[in-house]
Amino acid sequence: MKTDQTKLVHKHEELLFVFCLIASLAIILSLLLSVIGAVILVVLGLITWFSHAISMAHIQVNGVRLRETQFPSLYERTKQISEAMGLKKMPEVYIVESGGILNAFATRIFSQFGKDFVILYSDFVELAEDGREDEVEYVIAHELAHIKRNHIGKNFYVFPAMWVPFLGEAYSRACEYTCDRMAVHYTQKPDRAIQALLVFAAGKRLFKNIQLPEFLEQYNEKKGFLVTLMELVSTHPPLPKRIAAIENFAGLPETAKLKKSTKYVLIMALGAGILLPAAFTALGIYAFTSFETAMEDSGILEDDSEYEDVENTPLYKAAEEGNAEEVTKLIEEGADPNEQNEIGETPLAGAVYSGDSKMVAILLENGADPKIEDQYGYIPLTSAAELEDVEIAKMLLEAGSDPNHENSDGLTAFDIAQDYGNEEFLELLNQYN
Repeated sequence: MKTDQTKLVHKHEELLFVFCLIASLAIILSLLLSVIGAVILVVLGLITWFSHAISMAHIQVNGVRLRETQFPSLYERTKQISEAMGLKKMPEVYIVESGGILNAFATRIFSQFGKDFVILYSDFVELAEDGREDEVEYVIAHELAHIKRNHIGKNFYVFPAMWVPFLGEAYSRACEYTCDRMAVHYTQKPDRAIQALLVFAAGKRLFKNIQLPEFLEQYNEKKGFLVTLMELVSTHPPLPKRIAAIENFAGLPETAKLKKSTKYVLIMALGAGILLPAAFTALGIYAFTSFETAMEDSGILEDDSEYEDVENTPLYKAAEEGNAEEVTKLIEEGADPNEQNEIGETPLAGAVYSGDSKMVAILLENGADPKIEDQYGYIPLTSAAELEDVEIAKMLLEAGSDPNHENSDGLTAFDIAQDYGNEEFLELLNQYN
């Protein structure tokens, strides 16, 4: 029975490919307008191709190729998956010594017309010798999925889009989600797929001792500018998000609900747009406006839509939206200004996230307590420090907020302001310390 592979493709992969294609075309055309730009484009292309060709020649000579008589079990599994995916020809698969590095990748010498390869690092393949062939099979299936989806060929066309902040990486992450789904579908062993990803987290010996719920919850514990930035500039999704996506795709029980991290996405997207060359200003505005909408409404840089937003009370929503009239009405009707949502956030925290000093003042005047912390140990002042909002921080301090309060990571507002190098914020905190 033939599989409809379009149902296995991550819902944002093709949309992001179109965005990357448009951006790449604009960049290439602008470079070709000048002689220097055209020379740079050609030279970079030749250097990249030549270095890659030499590298692959080295692997073909020194690596060990899977054959019917060379690692026959892995060879047979690779052949079966290739046929199931509908690949016209099984790619050449090589095992190379990795010096302890755990990795695998699919490639092609000539991006459009050359021979396909899958490279497996020896330290990962050693798992098969320990009775973990299923984990190795999943990784092979993941790389075969890259070949089936022609991600290598497409990367030839959209490579310049990697110069556009966040855009190329977002497409790459969508491709990884697609390959995870295809690998799970064709191996039919989602639990082994999750184990394979845990190997990348802790190594081929320690992964068996990982407590999965704690590992996934670890993702929720880390919030802040640098963590969000790291995720947006990464070509692969964080391992906890890949594991959670596999659980959802395979219909497994949800180990942990992962939070969306959208706090700083808009700020970084706008900042990246300013940094783009003047020739691409129009393209940057269009791309990031589209991305802002997609990220907020559809979760373009997040996992699939199974991760729902935290349920907030009417008062929290009104405070976050800056609806002063509705906030006053709800409080007069008996709403508690210190009510907490399921992760412990109060309406005052929502107003701080929105940067709405007027709403913060209204809530404080009506009895909002600035010392209430959420389940991650954050109080409104800690969030204000991350957002570098000095005006709101002053209001919170005047209302009795503790500048020495530590979050679950042991960080105070002072620590965060110091990390960001915000002298004005530090001076304010010292006045109340």
